[in-house]
Parts: sequence; structure tokens; C-alpha cells
Amino acid sequence: MDVTLMGRRTFAEVAKLDGPALAYPTTENFVFTHNALDCQGFTAVAEDPAEFVEKLGSDRNIWVVGGNTVLKPLLERDMVDHLIIQVAPVLLGEGIPLFTQTEALHRFKLEAVNHYGQFAELVYAH
Repeated sequence: MDVTLMGRRTFAEVAKLDGPALAYPTTENFVFTHNALDCQGFTAVAEDPAEFVEKLGSDRNIWVVGGNTVLKPLLERDMVDHLIIQVAPVLLGEGIPLFTQTEALHRFKLEAVNHYGQFAELVYAH
């Protein structure tokens, strides 16, 4: 991966780590927020995620960390070529939905299922 994109809520969780800059040390890391960030290794972006991704160019390998806020506009503009979804054995009473795009149909094909300890990883291609 060359770039990570995340929303403010996902970044808030990453920022709780000791040395959050070490979480993604080899990528450019962008956080979609209207607030300033004071965290080395992360850059605040206050624009539409799809427009921002277009400016990055098609030669970039981008990882959307987290969920709906960043992913929805990219799915709606058919800008997602892979979904890698990790499932953890934790049931949340409430949470943020991962998929809330409009009713358009998006077909992905299962390419792999990986097992990492208690985690299951599903890899889909568009």
C-alpha cells in the first residue's frame, strides 16, 4: 500500500496507540476531518474522498482503513477494486455500518479466505 485513508473516528482509535505514527510507517496517511491534526505521520483532508482519490492518481495503491464515511463515496463512484474485510469475534451492541451506499448493485468475487488467529479475512475483487 502507498496510501491510507481514514475518517476522524477511525483516526481517534489509531491515535490512542502508543506512537500512532508507527501504525502505518511506510504509507502516506490521510484523515478526513474538518479539524486540524497534531499527530506526526497523518495529514488532515477536508474534502470529498472521491475527489481526493482522483487527485492522487490511478497509479496509487490505496487502503481505506475503517468504514462508511470514506468508503461510501468511493463505492458510489465505482472507485473500489478490492474489498478486504476482516471479521473479529466481537459483537458490538451498536456500531457504524460498513456499507451504506445508494441502492446501486456492486458485484465482487470472493478470491480468498484467510485465517489469522481468531480473525477471518475475506478478500473480494471487483
